[in-house]
Amino acid sequence: MIGNGHKGESHVKFGIMASHQYPFDEDLQARLGELWGTAEHAASLGFDSIWVINHFVSNLNTPQPISMMAKLLQHTGEMTVGTGILLLPFFHPVHVAEEFATLDQLSGGRVVLGVAAGYREHEFEAFNVPMEDRFSRLDEGVRVIRALWKGEPVTFEGKHFQLDDVRIGIRPYQDGGPPIWIGAGGKKAIRRAARLADAWYAPGNSPNPTFLEKHMAVYDDALAEYGRTDQIVERPVGTELYVSDTTDRAIEEALPHARREYATYAEYPALRWQRDRFDELVANTLIMGDPDHVIERIKALQAHGCNHLIFRPGWLGMPVEQVRRSLSLFAEHVMPAFR
Repeated sequence: MIGNGHKGESHVKFGIMASHQYPFDEDLQARLGELWGTAEHAASLGFDSIWVINHFVSNLNTPQPISMMAKLLQHTGEMTVGTGILLLPFFHPVHVAEEFATLDQLSGGRVVLGVAAGYREHEFEAFNVPMEDRFSRLDEGVRVIRALWKGEPVTFEGKHFQLDDVRIGIRPYQDGGPPIWIGAGGKKAIRRAARLADAWYAPGNSPNPTFLEKHMAVYDDALAEYGRTDQIVERPVGTELYVSDTTDRAIEEALPHARREYATYAEYPALRWQRDRFDELVANTLIMGDPDHVIERIKALQAHGCNHLIFRPGWLGMPVEQVRRSLSLFAEHVMPAFR
């Protein structure tokens, strides 16, 4: 039920995924126009961030993230704009360093570079990049980008990338460059995020209800090992969220669209579990309900240390009016409990 909300919780940032993936038979110009309007709506409501996605040769119409970020900068006020995530193994780090330095300048320093290694086999085949190289390419890529953002000549000799006294042609607005987040789900990959990144972008859609607790412990242990515990401020988590007047109504309005989207993802072999275990996803990770229910679910994430909740506000086929109404209800009845 909608009430007056709760007070006194510690501060949590809230962001939305732009989720710019659409069926090929839909009018892309119309859908993108709706997205720009939703971004403006979120900015007016006080949301903190918006995140674009990256996939190639997809089964959905998927505009690419760097161009999407440049456009979203015009519609998002003071919101942080980031990649959630960029598939770094498919990019040369010099290219990424210069593109994101440019975005950082265009935005006045409100950009985040979120990266991950990727998991869809057909994308690696399309780029002729061996999938077994994805983690080493990610590791080298992050280190090269950070070095280039210092603005000094860089010499680097790696397995995949070699630079000889190279200096990028544009320095980022933020000192040392935008924050770098690494998205990861496996324990080794989480340790890599602890070593290299300004944040681990945790997946909140595991059907295992103990995933976050166990893997946050892995992250904390690795931060302590690398002497980086005090350097980490952001602890973001990605999830799915929809608010309506009652929990029953939220499920009725949102669940068919979420089921359709997850069924589309499940066409990829690595994600077939999302179709087979969809009921577990609903029970353990998809946050659908009235404001009080949503507040309690966010408190559970907060208890694991998460302080930046990034959620997909709608799914395939959901009318934009529903998406924006959910965001409005969230801002009015949920957000104040964490501010």
